[in-house]
Amino acid sequence: MRSLHSLPLLLHALAVGVAGLLNVTIDDTDPAIVYTGVWEPSSTLMSSLDYGGTHTLSADTNAKATLKFTGVAVYYLVPRWPYAVNTQLSLDGGEPVVVNLTDPHASATAPGGSESAPSSVAWSATSLSNTTHTLVLSMAPSGLYIVADGFM
Repeated sequence: MRSLHSLPLLLHALAVGVAGLLNVTIDDTDPAIVYTGVWEPSSTLMSSLDYGGTHTLSADTNAKATLKFTGVAVYYLVPRWPYAVNTQLSLDGGEPVVVNLTDPHASATAPGGSESAPSSVAWSATSLSNTTHTLVLSMAPSGLYIVADGFM
């Protein structure tokens, strides 16, 4: 009989543990993202292909976009372009990773045009410890732009 009394407590603990994880999507306009350097305002970069209708862009080689978050995973959401675009990401001061944002299905065009594919996950980090993390977007070596759109 004793084990039956502990069953509701066990089920409650499991439900709280499962319900404790929640995906939160952050748009490029969210104040949780700290932009340094020169960035084009998202209000000038509007497209239905962007998460939330806009993205934020920089051609400044010293610019950075920093997101601090607490969680066990992070996903970088961004549209794709019909020309060479990439952004460099670094999580918790780790080795930078260059993320290719070129649309492999589009005919190549000269740099400077609009997106050709909708925002989707371009990079992710999972199985993180449930602590505070710092994700930094910066200019990739020989890159042209840094792009911030959405994070989950």
